[in-house]
Amino acid sequence: MIPRRSAALIVLTLAATALAGCTGISPDADAPDEPAPQVIDSGVETEAPQGTDATTVPASGNYPTCDEVKAALGPEAAALVDFPDSENGEKDGSSGRELSCVWATPQTTQQSFDLQNYGGISIGIMRDPSYVEKDYDDLGWTIDDPRLATDDAWALTAGGQYDPGAQVNITSVQVVRDGTVVVITGGGVALQDVPELAALTQGWAVGAGLSVLDLMR
Repeated sequence: MIPRRSAALIVLTLAATALAGCTGISPDADAPDEPAPQVIDSGVETEAPQGTDATTVPASGNYPTCDEVKAALGPEAAALVDFPDSENGEKDGSSGRELSCVWATPQTTQQSFDLQNYGGISIGIMRDPSYVEKDYDDLGWTIDDPRLATDDAWALTAGGQYDPGAQVNITSVQVVRDGTVVVITGGGVALQDVPELAALTQGWAVGAGLSVLDLMR
């Protein structure tokens, strides 16, 4: 039996990436090409800060559900599954309400011995009007894909190293329309490419991001 810790580290890495991605990357900041993920030990539960009113629930961001998002990702993501005790859904973020969804390969949740296929993807959605295409274009981070212009959207990848045939990874593909940002990341337990996720390329992520944005039209 594979220790549960390996699977826990994957979900926490992906979840942290989804939420970190939702904060965006400021074009004014000196960001590295390959941001280092922050993995959090799952063995300790945290409590809300003192003084927080647990009964206060901010207004909904009017996002689709994670099930609706997954359906929009197409057949490439159909085999992915929720983690046990998944916390997929809306959360408070730096720019208001955000949606965070994480799915894993079946091998991960079943804790099989097929370690090379331990991995998953995360989707984060936020609304942030400060995202301006020209700022990222000046950095060379924007993605040139005819589907974007056709759908009145634009996209970026951190560091600008976009490869439509490469597997989507922790640097993320971010697709933007009218201030709504969809952040898609993926990877394995060691941030490696995962054979089970081979169809989830950066080119796929652009189309998937547009499909998710269409859910909010």
